[in-house]
Amino acid sequence: MTGEKFFLYRDIPTLKEYILVDSEMIHIEVFHLNANNHWELQEYRAVSEMLQLSSVAVSVSLTEVYEGTKLLLVQE
Repeated sequence: MTGEKFFLYRDIPTLKEYILVDSEMIHIEVFHLNANNHWELQEYRAVSEMLQLSSVAVSVSLTEVYEGTKLLLVQE
C-alpha cells in the first residue's frame, strides 16, 4: 500500500507515525519511527486486533475502524 507520499512524508521532522487504512480489505499498515530513527512496519489484518498508535497513546479496535463498511459485514 505504501507509495510516493510516504517517501515525501518521511522528510517531515515531526512525523512519528504514518497510517494507511485499506478500503478494499481489512488491512492497516502503521509505520512508526523506532528509537534508532528507522521506520518500522506493523500490519493489522483481523477485526479482532487492536490498532496501537504509540505516538498519541491510543488504541482502537479494527471493528471500530471498519464500522459501517461493507468489509466488516463480510467478516461477520
